[in-house]
Amino acid sequence: MRSLGCLVVLLQLSSALGDFEPPRVSVDLEQEPEHRWDHVVAEYKSKFLSAIQSVFEDPRIKPVLPVARTLIGNEIEAKRLLPGSQYVEARGIARGLGLDVADIVIVGAFYDVFAAKHSPLAYKACTGVVAQSSAGEIIHGRNLDYPFAKALADVVLAVDFKRNGTTLFTAVTIGPNPNFDTAARWGSFSVTQDERDRGGIWTNLLDMLVRGRPAVFSRIRQAVETVGTFDEAVSFFSNLKINAASYFILGGTKPGEGAVLTCDRDKVADAWKLDAEAGRWYLVETNYDHYSPPARLDDRRHPIQRAMNATGSRKISADTMWDVISIRGVNRSAGERPPLNSDTIYSTVMQASSPESFKTVIRTTGGAAEMAVMMV
Repeated sequence: MRSLGCLVVLLQLSSALGDFEPPRVSVDLEQEPEHRWDHVVAEYKSKFLSAIQSVFEDPRIKPVLPVARTLIGNEIEAKRLLPGSQYVEARGIARGLGLDVADIVIVGAFYDVFAAKHSPLAYKACTGVVAQSSAGEIIHGRNLDYPFAKALADVVLAVDFKRNGTTLFTAVTIGPNPNFDTAARWGSFSVTQDERDRGGIWTNLLDMLVRGRPAVFSRIRQAVETVGTFDEAVSFFSNLKINAASYFILGGTKPGEGAVLTCDRDKVADAWKLDAEAGRWYLVETNYDHYSPPARLDDRRHPIQRAMNATGSRKISADTMWDVISIRGVNRSAGERPPLNSDTIYSTVMQASSPESFKTVIRTTGGAAEMAVMMV
């Protein structure tokens, strides 16, 4: 009876909290880079400072900060990690927040530092799905999972980057931040990135400091700002030299335009593409190479596959994709984990062909629901 009572409380709490959409803001690419984010910083300063402090005070992060500020926060290295106007934007954001620009650089290169097999933050995070409907539409869904979910959820923004008064691309950012890992360039392609832990932190630092490679999320910003087509985006990400291994999930605007790129630091290990005629009308990527089994107790792949198969290509749409990535009920005895779970910060569904399809929601219910399922 006690467990049942806890279950009821958790479900009531989940319902009361409710998921919600993040603030939607715009950044004018025609404006001077150092001032593009001024209005955003002014409005969300206190929340973002609180989130940064929460992350930086974590005992896994705090000991690394002095070295990180020296090695990657100096101006020479920072300009390589955040190339072009990105560094100038970071400098303006830091000014508005009253922080050293090194801290904004660390936020922008956080993945590059800590995404490694032997990292204190080695973490299996995120789910990505790209699908083609029977009508030929491409739909892209993602869940972003990561530690510090509560602190980061408070500062998620949906940002429309505009040029000449028109939205060129839309991204989901963690606070005012020049780079990101979820975005769509309208009329061209959508892209998300999932963690792929390989090697160690020192290898990542070698690529940053000696080889001078930009941050992974900065590469995504470069792509949506400068690359015009899906095929060009696939080529762009296929030829990257990156600081930390990654999965890039891409969706286009035409039939067949969907891909998962499994990337090592220096090359593409695998390019997996949609092929509806061969029965491959959707692709699912979590944090394991698609040709290898997922880890027991972290199998988010099979629940997604079951849901996609049950939906079918005739019924897949932006709405039904949302249902798929919102799965909580799974077979735990088989080692499965809900795609929507206690570490999910936000979910996004988008179609590069349809700006009005873009939907991002902060997930406040995943944790309580997951705990409730565990108690049943």
